[in-house]
Amino acid sequence: MNSFERMWRALNLEEPDRLPIHTINLDGNVADKILGAPESSAFDIFEDMSEKFPDTWVDKINSILDDIQIGFFAKTVRAGYEIGFDGVGVQYIPFILESIEEMTDIFGKRHKVRNIDGNPYPDYYGGYIKDREAWEAYPKPDFKDEYRKAKKFYKGVLRKCRDIKDDICVVAQNALTSIFPPVWQGMGMASFARALKNDPKLIEERFRFTTDFTLATFKAYKECGAKIFLEGGDIAHSRGPMINPKYFDKYLLPRYQEVAEQLHDWGCKYILHTDGDVTNLLDFIVESGFDGLQCLEPPFVDPNLVKKKIGDKICLSGNIDTRHILVKAEKEEVVKATRTAIDALGSNGGAMISPANFHPEISVERLRWMIETVKEFGGYPLKTE
Repeated sequence: MNSFERMWRALNLEEPDRLPIHTINLDGNVADKILGAPESSAFDIFEDMSEKFPDTWVDKINSILDDIQIGFFAKTVRAGYEIGFDGVGVQYIPFILESIEEMTDIFGKRHKVRNIDGNPYPDYYGGYIKDREAWEAYPKPDFKDEYRKAKKFYKGVLRKCRDIKDDICVVAQNALTSIFPPVWQGMGMASFARALKNDPKLIEERFRFTTDFTLATFKAYKECGAKIFLEGGDIAHSRGPMINPKYFDKYLLPRYQEVAEQLHDWGCKYILHTDGDVTNLLDFIVESGFDGLQCLEPPFVDPNLVKKKIGDKICLSGNIDTRHILVKAEKEEVVKATRTAIDALGSNGGAMISPANFHPEISVERLRWMIETVKEFGGYPLKTE
């Protein structure tokens, strides 16, 4: 059974040959530790361009940013294959570099650009769109153009990984361009909260925008052969839902259902990634039409409870801690955490094992311990001891 077949069986709530091992992404510095550092990094390109074209280098970088992304995500897919993952997520991100230290995107989000071992890392810190006037003035892209860029991106990643295409599942996702977070992040939470009360039409327009972008890019990925899609938008924090659930029902539920219906019409699967305590949102997630739920962030979510409540309705993926276990834990702790996740999620199929999240401090050695443990103890029928 290959990696795609393994993940597809799990998403169909069936037992594959063993539990699939999936990650929403691999950060560039982690991929470099797996594959070896490249001869030149993205920041080497930035510095070279700034020296050659001191007055226009930012524009020149933006003109090739899509090609840089293709190379970056192809590297992460190859690194995922090398270390033993079944699935790795990739996505086209419509970033716009403003300087060596800052970038924005088509949603109005603002990010500081960190240099992590030569790899750009975007740190969100605020939004440009504070009110309706700012929204109306903000440049809007042509979604047909975004579709073409997304298609070029996905084809480019597959082309660079064609020698391993049957051995790794490339998951098409929108982790930084998803339906919910770009709406509030493009505004900042305070401005978003005011608009929820005072300008619901603005909120509706913003959700329409993010949904249309998602549908355009997902169509591009589907036409390149993608079958498994991931919605990468956090809807909870450690204390529960990020906003009053009544707003999820009003604005988010119909948008999720719209995308889910389209993907299902295409014969595809739809996974939600969200951090935080989603215990009180489980029925909402099922009603939204998702085929999978990824993260089950420890210690906020009890995987046994989630398996009992919705494990017969939706594939569950997680929930290996990325604060301690996959950063600095001893091997025995990693093995124990992984076996605990296998026991909690794996019975009767419909489950995958994955890091709850991903960030640049993840340890390659600990990822290997996690993967080795799944391959030893995650085969079906599951071992009981």
